[in-house]
Amino acid sequence: MKKLVFILLAALSLMDLGAQNTFVKGYVITEKGDTVRGDVKLNAKKEIELYTKLTFKDATGAQKMYKPLKTKGYGYEQNHFITMQDSEGEMKFAKVLAVGPISLYKVGFEGLKMNTVVVEFEYYLVSEESNDKELIKENKYKRQLNEWMRDNVSFLEANDDKKFDEQKVIDIINQYNAWKRNK
Repeated sequence: MKKLVFILLAALSLMDLGAQNTFVKGYVITEKGDTVRGDVKLNAKKEIELYTKLTFKDATGAQKMYKPLKTKGYGYEQNHFITMQDSEGEMKFAKVLAVGPISLYKVGFEGLKMNTVVVEFEYYLVSEESNDKELIKENKYKRQLNEWMRDNVSFLEANDDKKFDEQKVIDIINQYNAWKRNK
């Protein structure tokens, strides 16, 4: 009976380990700009790794770790990341949230809240036309978007939320980008 309980516990612990790290189909864009297809390793327990490093397995099964300094980006499923500098000047992977005349990117970093390490985010606006980049201040996001969308602020006026909401900001920028492309 003790052996059965031990085997059951061992099997459960191995299943738990398997749930932490998963490989999914994806790609990496190398420093030279080549796109390599393979598998991206996801660690569900360490979301910060999406922004700081990439473990990638190519078609031959060889695993390699990529840092933002040595790649141009990567992606898996519907998630795409590019490399960019954060507000501290450090290269990170930035999640692509919206692309167009105005692009929106999200960068993760570790912060401290009440002596606990947490993942926090910065959001950046990037102009397709001028390549200008601006860090969004979440308490002033409407004023910043108003400046970036000065040729048509109607999409922003429909949103009366004072609090920054990632999905609503993505929707506003996507609506503006669609309008701008069809103008």
